[in-house]
Amino acid sequence: MNFAYDEDQRLLRETTRRFLEERHPLAALRPNLETDTTLDRAVWRDGAQLGWTAMLAPAENDGGSVSEQPIVDLIALAEELGRVLYPGPFLAANVVADTLARCGDEAQRKDWLAPLARGERIAAWCASGDGSADASAIAVTATPAGGGLRLDGHARWVHDAHAADFLLVACRAPQGETLALVPMPASGVGVRVLKGLDLTRRFCEVTFSGVQVPSDALLGAPGSAAPALARMANVASVIQAGEAVGAMERLFELTVQHAKDRVQFGRAIGSFQAIKHRLADLWIELEGARAAAHYAALALADELRDREQAVATAGCYVREAASQLAGESLQIHGGVGFTWEYDVHLFLRRAKADQVLYGDPSWHAERLCRLLEAEVKEV
Repeated sequence: MNFAYDEDQRLLRETTRRFLEERHPLAALRPNLETDTTLDRAVWRDGAQLGWTAMLAPAENDGGSVSEQPIVDLIALAEELGRVLYPGPFLAANVVADTLARCGDEAQRKDWLAPLARGERIAAWCASGDGSADASAIAVTATPAGGGLRLDGHARWVHDAHAADFLLVACRAPQGETLALVPMPASGVGVRVLKGLDLTRRFCEVTFSGVQVPSDALLGAPGSAAPALARMANVASVIQAGEAVGAMERLFELTVQHAKDRVQFGRAIGSFQAIKHRLADLWIELEGARAAAHYAALALADELRDREQAVATAGCYVREAASQLAGESLQIHGGVGFTWEYDVHLFLRRAKADQVLYGDPSWHAERLCRLLEAEVKEV
């Protein structure tokens, strides 16, 4: 198994990095930190032309990847977006695109997936009532009504729901877990932007009150969504891990540079043995997280036997490593690391928010233990 990116994937990364440096560098976040939205639709549309939303969509629906492993291509993109703490719904868009490609019929792929892949429409993923990827946390109920379903309930921590053109909603019908598509705006759907620790992104609470969903807006039959939900959780975990690795890499670079520039007692603090040891430890955390994220992507892309374990490992380890690196970077920066003007706190906020989105480290660790236990029982 080759952990290195191939030539096309390296070109994809380089192109994306140049685009972000020109159109949405880290400094571009500053003017919008306290506004209602951090999403620049023009940047999002142009990014879609680079493949941000097309990797998991088939070619007939205006999608396509640069290699035969689109999940790995997504990780290459995610790392670059993570480096600048990109605020747009990259994760949600690709989770929705993958689900539509796998579960949607021809008409749904044409009407919903193709515009998403082209960047013409923005999708939001209403996963659960607490923002986790656990099916038991679904808080939207679906009851039969008029040949379709009626949705009632809520979903929280939905990324950029206030800017979305449609929602992919996980709901619970009498037959079981179900997926429904809801165009926005829609009667009975309310969206409220939530305030949270992460200032770079906007998450929302979405409420459903008597929302009518026709049968042709359901992905598959009611009660058939359990495998799709498991796949969605895996894709989300892998993309999130890729973004976290990119953020860790950039923050580590900033911290090393600060250690070279900051002078105390007539010497750069990076020359002190204690700082050298701490930086070495952070580099180990970074490379460990990178290995976990890359292997999870490769295992999921190639459908390896241990893909579930690999994703759970990345979901647990990368979140913890990102938080650890961000906290240590803050300490190495010293007093200035706590100030609004420095970017360290933005990385720390992102890392802490990621720890509780789509399953916290303990949830992934428990899942890993159960998977390993089941494997032992099989032997």
